[in-house]
Amino acid sequence: MMKLALFIIYFTVNLLFVVKYGVRQEKISIWILVSLFLGFHILIYKAEPFVIKKIKISKSVLYFFLLIIITVSVVLCHLIDSPYKVNIDRWQTIEYCLRDWLKGDFFYDKPNFIGQMPSYLPGQLLAAVGFYLIGNVGYLQVFAFVVFMVTILALFKSNNIRLLAAFLLISSLSFIYEIVCKSDFISSFIFVSLFIVFWHKKFPDNYFTKPFLLGLILGFLCLTRSLVIIPLLLFLLNPFFKASNSDKLKAIIGFIISFSFLLATVIFPVKSFEYLKEFNPLKTQGQGSEFIMLFFVIMTVVISFFIKSIQQVFFYSALIYFLLIGSFLIESSLNGIVYNHLGITYLASALPFAIIGYCFLISENLNLPLDNVN
Repeated sequence: MMKLALFIIYFTVNLLFVVKYGVRQEKISIWILVSLFLGFHILIYKAEPFVIKKIKISKSVLYFFLLIIITVSVVLCHLIDSPYKVNIDRWQTIEYCLRDWLKGDFFYDKPNFIGQMPSYLPGQLLAAVGFYLIGNVGYLQVFAFVVFMVTILALFKSNNIRLLAAFLLISSLSFIYEIVCKSDFISSFIFVSLFIVFWHKKFPDNYFTKPFLLGLILGFLCLTRSLVIIPLLLFLLNPFFKASNSDKLKAIIGFIISFSFLLATVIFPVKSFEYLKEFNPLKTQGQGSEFIMLFFVIMTVVISFFIKSIQQVFFYSALIYFLLIGSFLIESSLNGIVYNHLGITYLASALPFAIIGYCFLISENLNLPLDNVN
């Protein structure tokens, strides 16, 4: 049941893209597109046990497939040469935010070319700045795919599972959209996935073995996207309460240092505190009601005390993200926003967790080996 739930989340996130962008063209009926899309995913789901058990995938085949994906992704990054031609505001926004950030200018008061205010946090700017300097912020998503595959290679011994995970991500319309449009949204959640996997593998018995380093990393991750708090709470809240007071203090100090340093880089150029209250990312990054967000944060805190395995961290992260963003979309619809303008791209936050959780469950069902993951 859990496996089916994760696949439905994966399918629904991408189906909404088919509907949103399929209705904008008139060559093929939207019902035909949806039918083909549904049939394709039913085939994937039904054929998965046979493909995983009956077909032997070698490392050579796997790495050749990954090389093709990376090459195609780089090409996709150059498919569109201007955000203004196709009205892509996120691409243009991150570029001028990075430009101003590097110059030490305040940018939260500068609307993009369609009138939206920026919401980029300094952690995400730090993750993207290298790709901006080499001339294409779209490479961030290519890098995110590489990070995702490093995570998968670390988790699963089966090359079949590894290939399936790569296929599910690169065939996701949400992820393809991110690459082509030089968006950055999903990368934050892929980075968090990598952190959870490698921290668990490095310190399986005590996540607070290196509390100061842990705090430094968390300070950076929490300043990529505010929503990354969901999997981090599921992963670390219960262990935090079990840690010694000394380790708690070290982790908090490390967090404060990295969090404060990064936050200072965007706050110090502000004209005044009153100006910052008017123009800040917290006002623009939220996608809906504070009460909805609070409800899901409380739900996450409660669930975190029942987490027994890393598999559950990924399952509940995908589920909570899907329900949370879905609630925001329903709220927006009730407020009169038409479907064509709904922020369905934010559902992509669930994708890396849904794919990894789905692969976990396949491995368990077919008794395939994991790479030393409890």
